[in-house]
Amino acid sequence: MSPGDNLSFSIGLAQVSEFSFVTYAFALQLGILSTTSSDLLMAITALSMTLTPIFSLTLDKVILPKLEKSKAKPRQEADLIDKKNKVILVGFSHFGSTMGRFLRANGIEATVLDFNPDQVDLLRKMGFRVYFGDATRLDLLHAAGAEDAKILISAINSTETNKKLVELCKEHFPHLEIMIRTKNRYDAFEFMEMGVENIYREHLDTSIRMGQEALQKLGFRAHTVHRLAAQFRKYDEDSLKVLVNYRSNQAEYISKVRKQIEIQEALLSGELSRKFSMNDQAWDSDQLKEAKD
Repeated sequence: MSPGDNLSFSIGLAQVSEFSFVTYAFALQLGILSTTSSDLLMAITALSMTLTPIFSLTLDKVILPKLEKSKAKPRQEADLIDKKNKVILVGFSHFGSTMGRFLRANGIEATVLDFNPDQVDLLRKMGFRVYFGDATRLDLLHAAGAEDAKILISAINSTETNKKLVELCKEHFPHLEIMIRTKNRYDAFEFMEMGVENIYREHLDTSIRMGQEALQKLGFRAHTVHRLAAQFRKYDEDSLKVLVNYRSNQAEYISKVRKQIEIQEALLSGELSRKFSMNDQAWDSDQLKEAKD
């Protein structure tokens, strides 16, 4: 076992059990122990039970942290950033790397920051220019060129870290257009209250895209599905602006959610019957293809 575990067990074993009081009483009655010996053993037992919590607390608060610190890896220093761009991309795991590749494929270079040294090493081997560092440090944002950048995109999967980043940018770089990744609408509400306008729920687009493909498999035209998806996304994002005002009142929030769902479904149903039809001939019309041939 590790030194810390050994110490924990040693302190635990050093304490005499409270059951020993019963044993001393029987031993005294049977004449195995004298009164003096029994009193001495009781005092030792009581003292060990008193001191064990104190020793355990000292171990947890003082000794173990020092042991962990002594064997911890030395903290890696942030990289020197030698190139600045109009876009700063924070977080370059699966979500962020996809975003970065998309931007680069369209001729936009981003200054990429990531705080996972193993991830940074791996990405560099793959040919990406990634800088190691904590983006919630003001000096690192200065080094990344936040004063001259136009957009800061956070692809971090941590709500708390994103909050710190938003607060830092709002205070020191108010000109930056902030684009934030969130897990769900509840996280989105928090950032809306912080004044962030560009919020992207990570599951929304995937869910809608899957729904689009399901509709296409059911016979809807691609162009129809694309427009329906765009409308649904717009209605859903508009509903957030309404629901954020009721998120602290569960009963009222649930009522408003039900109302918003009814409104969205009614609007989409009306759009489908009025403008988009099952015979939408845009994009993938077999009839148009055959006519061209």
